[in-house]
Amino acid sequence: MRKRCSIRLLVFGIVITASLSLCLGFWAGTRKNWDAYEQHIALLQQKNEALLHKQRQLEQEMSNTAESLHVIEPYAYVLLAEDGFVAVYQADRETLYATTGILLENLPDNLQQEIQDGKIISSEEQLYNFLENYSS
Repeated sequence: MRKRCSIRLLVFGIVITASLSLCLGFWAGTRKNWDAYEQHIALLQQKNEALLHKQRQLEQEMSNTAESLHVIEPYAYVLLAEDGFVAVYQADRETLYATTGILLENLPDNLQQEIQDGKIISSEEQLYNFLENYSS
């Protein structure tokens, strides 16, 4: 009976020792990985701060450049008078985009003058708004 009891104690001791060894190994490995993770996070934060600083510098340079250039927005269409009607040309003033049924004489005097000089329309939305307003 003593042999069985001592064998059980030996097996129990081995199991407890193995369990403790596994737990300590897991804890040590996890701790090592956690330290590496924290170092990686700190490095990423440093890189992020450096990138944000560069981005702020570039934005400042871009705003300074835009202010100094007085950027002019390009236009897409030009309204011109053609045979007493309003015609829509592309920005090159040579390519006809559309003809309209809008009589030039039915428009206000200041608008007639603008169209004869070449009224600039910067977007398709503005063009359609103009056409809706002055079409019959």
